[in-house]
Amino acid sequence: MNIFTRQLYSLTFANMKARYRKTVAGFIWVILNPIILYSVQSLVFRKVLRIQLPDYSLFLLGGLLPWIFITNTLEMSIPYLFNAHNLLRGFRINPLLLILSQVLDNFINFLIAFFLILLPVIFLTEDNTSAFYLLPIPILILFLAIAALSSLASLMNVFYRDTKFVLSFGLNIMYFITPIFYPVEYVPKQYQWIINLNPLYYLIEAFRSAVYGFNSQIFWMACLKAFLVTLVIIIISCLYWNRRKNDLYYYI
Repeated sequence: MNIFTRQLYSLTFANMKARYRKTVAGFIWVILNPIILYSVQSLVFRKVLRIQLPDYSLFLLGGLLPWIFITNTLEMSIPYLFNAHNLLRGFRINPLLLILSQVLDNFINFLIAFFLILLPVIFLTEDNTSAFYLLPIPILILFLAIAALSSLASLMNVFYRDTKFVLSFGLNIMYFITPIFYPVEYVPKQYQWIINLNPLYYLIEAFRSAVYGFNSQIFWMACLKAFLVTLVIIIISCLYWNRRKNDLYYYI
């Protein structure tokens, strides 16, 4: 195990311990939030709003859980570099390791919550067209995209402190204009361009295409689009880091 891996493991473990410190339920609180949120939304959209979609619980699972991972990770990662200024100044450590450990912490929680919900949902639905064995592909793409996006947003927040407010406001709006709890076919044609410009839609759609109504051609095309979006995010993040990394320690 090299020094990078050891540091990443130690930081991730430290984040997980700090999150559960002085709590009675500990780890249960982290996975309880997405489970309750999913259960309530599934009930409201399926029974109250009566969205007519076969196996709606499975459809919602494929969109809501990735969205919770995306928003929680971004909101927790944005202030992370600035808040860790004492650690960065006192120890010789790669700033990207701090962000990556935070993303990995949330990623582990996301996977546990997802599979805890998935198991009972499979038994309660009639869908037999899912391809869960292909899930590692969109999951890996999702992780890489959010890791890069979190790194970019966290560094921007060091120089522009209103980044966290702008991003939080934007995510609240994007929740309603991203096909999470409704299928993209529900969006009128004149507004489809809004969906097409939404990068988070492609990340979620690749994930959902393996969970709900699997079609081989649609799945691989969705993964390709998600990969291209991720590649663009990584390139932008790398360029910005290379440009501003030398100013990081001055501004924190």
